[in-house]
Amino acid sequence: MIKRSILVVVLFLYHSWSLADQVFDGLNRFFTEVTTLDTAFYQEVFDEGGNSIQRSQGRLKLYRPGRFRWEYTTPTAQLILADGRNLWIYDVELEQATVKPVTDMLGATPITLLTELRPLEDEFLIEPAGERAGLHWVELTPRTQDTEFNRVELGLLEDQVRQMELHDQFGQKTVIRFEGMKTNLPLPRSEFQFDVPPGVDVIGVAQ
Repeated sequence: MIKRSILVVVLFLYHSWSLADQVFDGLNRFFTEVTTLDTAFYQEVFDEGGNSIQRSQGRLKLYRPGRFRWEYTTPTAQLILADGRNLWIYDVELEQATVKPVTDMLGATPITLLTELRPLEDEFLIEPAGERAGLHWVELTPRTQDTEFNRVELGLLEDQVRQMELHDQFGQKTVIRFEGMKTNLPLPRSEFQFDVPPGVDVIGVAQ
């Protein structure tokens, strides 16, 4: 009976380690081999008490490294775009755009998780976090403390990041769910260039 119990434990641990290896391999492929990405996203922010305080949705396009188009369609239209040198934030309703060097604005923010084309181990400690909601999860802890979040959880399926959960220093959690993701398909560079619409005020100077 004791030998059988030990065998069950060993088989369970072997399966867990094997599954963890598969998840880490898939995670590494996603962050080192995917050069373009196009997906719808649904975002929800929860306060420290777990109450939903904001919902939004839109579309995300990436052209690694360094270029992305994060476009909100609801509840209000807003575009956050990185062209490789500059980061543009365009508020459609206010008719105002802000531009700064991308290096000044991004740092170790969550979007750099998706835009960089390199292994995550360079910037994060990575640990398996089990299975939940049909996804395999990993937990990322920043190696430096100068970040706006202290923990990130990524839910993967079939070598794709399907969900991100970002935990900030104030106890808030941002959940971003991706649907209809397409990777490594041609995307025109023009998608990642910002042309200032007529009548829009620009704050800052593009590099």
